[in-house]
This record gives sequence, C-alpha cells and structure tokens, in this order.
Amino acid sequence: MTSAAEMTLQEERLSPFVRVTLRSWAKLYSGGAEVFWPFTDLIVRFFLAQAFFRSGLVKAADWDKAVFLAANEYPVSWMAPDTAAAVGLSIELIGPVLLLLGFFTRPAALAMAVLTIISQAVYVPTTSNLLISAMLLWYVFHGPAAFSLDRPLSSGLKDSALPLARPVVRFGEFLRERGAPVAMMVIRLWLALTLLAFAGVFEPSVALATWLPITIFTGFPDWLAIVFAVLLATGFAASVVSYVLVILIGLFMIVGVHPNITFYPILFLAIYESRGAGSLSLDNLIYAWMEKNILFDRDYADIPDHWPHIVVVGAGFGGLAAVARLKRLPVRITLIDKRNYHLFQPLLYQIATATLNPADIATPIRSLFKPDGNVRVVKGEVSAIDAKAKTLTYGGGELGNQQLVYDKLVLATGASHSYFGKDEWGAFAPGLKTVEDGVAVRGSILEAFEQAEASNDPERVKRLLTFVVVGAGPTGVELAGAIAELAKINVEREFRTIDPSSARVILVQSGPRVLPAFPEELAEKAAASLEKLGVEIRTGGRVTEIAARHVMIGDDTKIETETVLWAAGVTASPAGKWLGAECDRSGRVLVDEWLRVKGQADVFAIGDTAGSSAWNGDPVPGLAPAAKQAGAYVGRLVEAELLGKQSPGPFEYKHQGSLATIGRKSAVADFGAFKLSGALAWWLWGVVHVGFLTGARNRATVILNWGWSFFANHAGVRLITKS
Repeated sequence: MTSAAEMTLQEERLSPFVRVTLRSWAKLYSGGAEVFWPFTDLIVRFFLAQAFFRSGLVKAADWDKAVFLAANEYPVSWMAPDTAAAVGLSIELIGPVLLLLGFFTRPAALAMAVLTIISQAVYVPTTSNLLISAMLLWYVFHGPAAFSLDRPLSSGLKDSALPLARPVVRFGEFLRERGAPVAMMVIRLWLALTLLAFAGVFEPSVALATWLPITIFTGFPDWLAIVFAVLLATGFAASVVSYVLVILIGLFMIVGVHPNITFYPILFLAIYESRGAGSLSLDNLIYAWMEKNILFDRDYADIPDHWPHIVVVGAGFGGLAAVARLKRLPVRITLIDKRNYHLFQPLLYQIATATLNPADIATPIRSLFKPDGNVRVVKGEVSAIDAKAKTLTYGGGELGNQQLVYDKLVLATGASHSYFGKDEWGAFAPGLKTVEDGVAVRGSILEAFEQAEASNDPERVKRLLTFVVVGAGPTGVELAGAIAELAKINVEREFRTIDPSSARVILVQSGPRVLPAFPEELAEKAAASLEKLGVEIRTGGRVTEIAARHVMIGDDTKIETETVLWAAGVTASPAGKWLGAECDRSGRVLVDEWLRVKGQADVFAIGDTAGSSAWNGDPVPGLAPAAKQAGAYVGRLVEAELLGKQSPGPFEYKHQGSLATIGRKSAVADFGAFKLSGALAWWLWGVVHVGFLTGARNRATVILNWGWSFFANHAGVRLITKS
C-alpha cells in the first residue's frame, strides 16, 4: 500500500525520476569534488613549487650565470642586475616552499606569478609560463585548500588581538568569495579566446598571440574548438568540458601531435574539474535553480513539509551509511545520536593505550553533513517509540521530552558492554565503547605505572604491574598486544624504581583459543605473536569474580591485579524495548529479509541493533562493513519504495574479511580462501583502517601518529586526564 508521504512525493511538478536523478548526481559530484579537491590542490601546488625551486637551485649553484642572465637575457630596467638576480632567486627558493606548505600562500603565489609574467614578457614566451601564471593568479584570489597552514591559522588569527590580523584574514575571505569567481570567469574567457584563435575565427596580433596558450589545443578539429570556446565562455558544463579537454590533450600528447608535452595543462584544468566554473556562469544559474527546486540545501526551513521524514537513530557506521545514501533523495532526514561525534570504534583501543588522540578517530557529526540542507542533526537520547503513531520521543532532563513524527525509522543504535548478568563488574572492569571509555582506560593503565613508581610496597607494585584483559576476540587481542608494547617498548626506560618491561599482561578467554571467529591456523599464529610480546594467554577458564584487587578464574585461580579491562561481550541497545519488538538472547531486534522490524513495515534495524541471518543463514557479524552494507541497503530500499520501483532483493551480507593486529608488524587477516599473517597482514590492516576513517584530517593525523610511534618507539598521548 502506498503511504500518503509516497503519494505526495510523486505529485511534485517534476517526475520523481528526474528529481531523484538530478539530486543524486548533484550530491555525488559535489561530495566527490569536496573529497578530492584538497588532494588535487596539494598536487597542483607541489608541481608548481618544484618547477620554481628546481630553477632556483640551478641559479644558486652558479651565481655568476644568474647575474649574467639578469643583465642580458631578462633585464629589469629599474633594478641593478645583481639586485634583480637576488630578488628572482629569493622568489624561486622561498616562494615554492611557502606555496607547498600553504603558508602565506597568496603573497608567495603573487610574487611567483609576477616573476613568471615578467619572464613571459621580456624573455622567451612559452605556453607553460602562461598556464603557470594563470594557476598562480588563481591562488592569489582563492588561496589554498585544507592541506595547508593558512586555513587553520586564519581561523585562529581572525579572532586574535594581533595587529592587522583580522582585516588581513577578512580580506583573504573577500578575495575567495568575491574575487575568485571573477578570476574563474576571466580565465575561462581567456581560454575561450584562445580556442577561437586556434580555430581561425580571428587572427590574433603577434603581441596578443604571445599571451594565448594556443599550442595546448594542437590536434583539435576547428569545429570542436569552437564548441568548447562557447561552452567555456558561457560557463556551461565547465567541469565536463575540463574532463574532456584533459582526455583529448592527453591523447594528442601520447600520439605525438602535441609539440610540447607538459603536465601543466592537466594541472590547470584539474582546478576547473574540482571547483567548477565559478559563480559567474550558466552552471551557477542552473545550480541555483536546482537549489531552489530540487536540492534545498541552503536552509532546512525551506525543505517542503510534504517530503517524507526519515529519522535515523545512531551515528555509527550503519547510521552514517544510511544517511549518506538517503540524503540524495527528496526527503527530510533527522539524525539523532546521544553524542555529537562519530567514533571509529575499531581504533578505540589505541586511545586506551596512548597511541592516538580521541580527535584522531572521532569526527563531529554536523561537519559530515554541512552541505546537506535536508539533513538535521540532533543531539539527544531516545527514550520511547510509538510505532502505531509513528512518533519518537527523545531528550529528557533540561531539554525536556521532545517528539518527532516519522514516515520511516532506521535504528542503528549499536551495542554496549555485557557482563553476562554481573553488572557490578563494570566498576572494576571497564570496556571500550566510547571516547570517554578510551580516555578512562588510558588513565587507569598509565596511573598503574605511576602508582607503582611511587609505591614502596613490593606486593602492591606487582599487583599494579599486572594487567588482565577479559575476552580474546579482536578487541581483546589488540588491547593485550598494545598494553604489552606500551610496557616493554614505549615506556621501558622512563621510570627509575620499577621496570615496566616486567609488567604482566594476562589475556583470559573462556573458550579453547584466542580469536574464535578466525580460522584455527590464524588463531595459533596470533597466539604465538602475543606470547612473543610476553602476553600470558589463559584459555578454557571462565572469570567468576572481578573485584578491586583481584580476578578469579574458575574456583581456584586468583590473579592479584588492580587493572582489569573487559572485552568479552556486548549486548544490543534497548531499541527492542522501545518498540516492544521480538528480540534474540543478546537483545538484538529480529528483522525480516529486508531488515524491517518484524510486524513494523516502516521501521528498519541495522548493525548491532539487528538480529539478521543474512550471511548464509548465520547471524551477520557485528563489524563495521556489515553495518555499512546494511545502511546502504536500507537507503536503496527506501529509494525504490519512494519511486514506486521494484525493490532490491533481500539483504545479503557480503563478508569482506576479518582483521586483527597484535602489536607492531604483526597481524592476521582472513579473507576466506585467502589468509595472511605477519608483517604483510599488519600493513594491510593499517591501510584498511585508515581507509575506513572519516575525514582527510583524521586519516592524515593517524598516519603521522602511527609513523611517529613506529619509528620512535614512543607512545605519544601519555596524559592522565579525567574523561
């Protein structure tokens, strides 16, 4: 049966197919451009910098020749030759460094552009000089992208009390917002004029031809050059035109038609591919029309009320994947989470063991959907759901109870620690699920070393230097290995009255082996790697008691310790109780083949919230890839329903492999028929986890921190703070 929301969606002025297709492509392009532009910008700056720096090094190596060139080849009438040579050399050596770092980018780019333009005017004119000048002048207006020093510094200087700091930063913002679009238009018109001259539409004078990069279009048929000239002049489909030009120029270079094979035309056009034609273009007018009629990304209040309202609870992997797919549709989305950040839980143990900062693996949710006007992010904790009335209650406390009415509901609320009915153990054996948990565990581990150093009681020192990890799944194995490395490598020589390398790390598993979900051969290799690090593995023994100063295994084994970490089990969120739905033994909501909560057609459960048997009849594992696949699947299913298309088949989890690391340069990887262990698996584990991180900043900082930790044998975040 078609709901009222679906009916109103299909009664829009434009057909649902046109609206959804345009919105999806616009979102896909804008999202891709935002992701790749910082990398494109860095590549462009690198090649521009190396061209100047290489020339500067050559001249610095032969100062007499540099002075001779300044006097005879490209003299500057108002400067003495040695002064001109010194100024030019300074620009060629200092400017590239500043440009590459993105530090004082605009002054550096301006100085380099002036030097290039003078060279073009009074020395040998080249097409490369023209393209380099155009790119540098564009940087004068636009400035660098995210991978630069100017961007973070400007945000701080804007509000500082330094003289002239605020007006300088605001002037830079004015250039980016007002000047850059004009620069984009001028450069487009310059290229269009070049194409018309190349096609023979008019005959440029010798002086004008010096300033037109005609040779980059060698090989183009005249009619095609005229078509591209019109498109560039009007700013229509500028990104598409740039991609086509790159392909054609590249092909003509390969076949030898192009007289001067350089990389600069491709770098130059890459700016238009990433940034588009600018605001003074037909493209911008078209986008403005789409914004008003299709995208509605400027203001959430402009979103049509009759667009279906989809509420997603939980900003983990599954919830974000669902929103990422759904945001392209003409729907209103409310994303609710009790925290304001998305956490990459697989690396949480590295916060606990002082390798990474919380900010390295956590991203503010709002920043992820900043350009998506149809996505509203709400920080709040859900307390009740009325499936019949289609309402959700969240808030409480000072906020008071708030209600939302939904058309579709996606529950991606994850899981929490399970102490198997012994909840009192939680006070002595914290688990790892939140940033607060990671910081607290880090504090308890480091505090144990500090108290041991300060203690004169040998028995207490022994107890403090004994760490027990309960549970030998991937989290327990990684945590035990990281604690052993911290003790035996990172802080080994930093204490004077204790020997950190003598610390005992005990991994307790009730089953017969570590990593029970992995093949036995990989589990054995993991155990061998742990033992090489000095970890004591105790299998086949169930923990029966955890207290402030000891752990009992079975009835007769007592381990004296003050630091116990829990990695043994999880339980689903209370989503099943909110719905009054049928759940499995772990509290996961039972769902049908399409991830709908049984008996509730408009409610979906994904990730750790769902009890799904979509993996050859076996339960779907609680892994990030599984949650992401489920979130994307729900997005496709909702899209099909809203458009009245045939629904995709039942959800089927495609296992992409399992990974676990055991200290530095040791890991295990299971991809079914393909299995890896040792250093190669460790590198693969690192690449996969960096790829799964959200945001370029997080990826960059994690790589830097890992590199520092690996090569310096130093854990960087050894701060004991309150969470």
